[in-house]
Amino acid sequence: AGIQMITIHGRTRCQFYKGHADWRAIRAIKDAVRIPVIANGDIIDATTARQALSQSGADGVMIGRGAQGRPWALAEISSELYGTAKPTIPVGADLIAMVQNHYSAMLDFYGSDLGGRVARKHLGWYMDSAGTSTALRKGVLTARDPSDVQTLLARALDPAQNQEVAA
Repeated sequence: AGIQMITIHGRTRCQFYKGHADWRAIRAIKDAVRIPVIANGDIIDATTARQALSQSGADGVMIGRGAQGRPWALAEISSELYGTAKPTIPVGADLIAMVQNHYSAMLDFYGSDLGGRVARKHLGWYMDSAGTSTALRKGVLTARDPSDVQTLLARALDPAQNQEVAA
């Protein structure tokens, strides 16, 4: 049929996001096909990636929700699995600049209206990873003016300021 690779999630459709991925179930598919199989589901770090590879016999892993708010997680996991150089994880001003640039890129790509809506989930994930206060998070996610969002993001991702209440 021309399929050159397949990704299998170790959870059934009925489970949605509940329960745990069954990486052993992926092994049956790996054993039945002659193309690369990629294991997916509940992979959040190098430990779970190793377990998924071992239990499934898969040729690789795909990381989804485990990288939300932490796009560097892919390089971090790869580094631990294969001994490559560790990625630089942005903190402080570097993290703020990265997130602000991502936000600007989404506005440029989608336009300010749709881009602002698309950006909310990404900004929320970044703020979850940063431990942003609920009030400041709400301020970022409800602000409409892009310059206000940028200003609030700087506060939301700065550990010294992110516990303050959003104006």
